[in-house]
Amino acid sequence: MLFVRKKDGVSRTIGLVTDFGLSDPYVGQMRAVLSRLAPGSRVVDISHGVLPYNITQGAFFLASSAPHFARDAILLAVVDPGVGSSRRIVVLRRDEQLFVAPDNGLLGLVASQGDVCAFDLSSAESAVAEVSHTFHGRDVFAPVAAWLACGGRPENMGPEIPLDQLVRPAWAQPDVGRGCARVHVLHVDHFGNCVLNLRCGELGPLDGVSLRTPLGRELQAVNTYSELPQGMPGLLEGSQGFFEVAVNRGSAARDFGLSIGDVLELEWTP
Repeated sequence: MLFVRKKDGVSRTIGLVTDFGLSDPYVGQMRAVLSRLAPGSRVVDISHGVLPYNITQGAFFLASSAPHFARDAILLAVVDPGVGSSRRIVVLRRDEQLFVAPDNGLLGLVASQGDVCAFDLSSAESAVAEVSHTFHGRDVFAPVAAWLACGGRPENMGPEIPLDQLVRPAWAQPDVGRGCARVHVLHVDHFGNCVLNLRCGELGPLDGVSLRTPLGRELQAVNTYSELPQGMPGLLEGSQGFFEVAVNRGSAARDFGLSIGDVLELEWTP
């Protein structure tokens, strides 16, 4: 069946994360579909600047932004290098929020916290009249998100999926032991700060502790950038809910040669 707008007045905020950029009409076309099918919903652009095909960065943008949305918001993420293939279309429910994304790891971070269940909505492709083989963001994901925003329930469209069957890349979870952690870089921000897949609070108190790394320099555990002398590196709990490697008034990515996906090993004395 085709997606239709419900007439009960229900509407929910929709947040968008894509790697589409803004120089092409792709984002505008997705927003047009959302406006047509869910006219009562507010659409918030989280970012369309995810690096092309970079699922790791897209997953971070999604996970770090979700807490700032309404508790019943719809979060739509399209970083989909496997578009048109047999990869699944998934809706994940975490508490009251719904996340719509391809099952390629984009949901790896949001699936690790809260009351979570997931549904396979791959059948939605056959419920839409015209579907491009290369633009499911507009033709499938946007109609699904609009339908959910208007009161649709994912269990009415597809079966529930065991969470252990979702694609969960290695970077979805850090490996933390006593006095050591093996982590991945999720994102490098505008300032060169390297965001790690290590959530705030996950290491316990580290005030004043120096962390040894294979990078050739120790990292001082601090609470703010200003606690570090200018040009000195440190580890701190960032504003996005994850730890960061930072250099005060400098670039940790440049100084340490780090980029998204790199592995970093931390050691300290408990």
